[in-house]
Amino acid sequence: MTWKGLNSIMSIILIIGGIGYAVNLNQSASQALIFSSSGVGPAYFPNILAGLLVILSVMTLVKNFRDNSPNNIEKITTHNAGYILITIALMVAFLASWQFLGYFYLNVFVLLTILMTLYRIEFGFKNSLLVGITTSVFTTGFLYGLFGQILALTF
Repeated sequence: MTWKGLNSIMSIILIIGGIGYAVNLNQSASQALIFSSSGVGPAYFPNILAGLLVILSVMTLVKNFRDNSPNNIEKITTHNAGYILITIALMVAFLASWQFLGYFYLNVFVLLTILMTLYRIEFGFKNSLLVGITTSVFTTGFLYGLFGQILALTF
């Protein structure tokens, strides 16, 4: 993939995300009173930010198509593409598991343990697993203490 292709893909993703965010924000049931009243409401500033995101992404996309410099046709090599894809897949699995099964803190513990073990595998499996479990226990405990006990939020 070239820089030009990557810039185009990211601009399109940002445009779609900005439009989706603005549509979702403005179709919310809590926004019904805002449109019937005049003045600045809670959706005003997020709509401006979404509009700016879309406008700047379109400008980047147009600039990218018009620019034919040699820097744009240079190939991009990602040495850790496997790590990136595995992390994205694990995040999707984490969100799906949390959504359908619940157990937020257990899911956080498992995700952190797998990621820490995976990223430290060059130090040996047992060592990386021990570090991953230890780090996950303390991090999950901190999240439980902060969100579950102090802030009294349930996930």
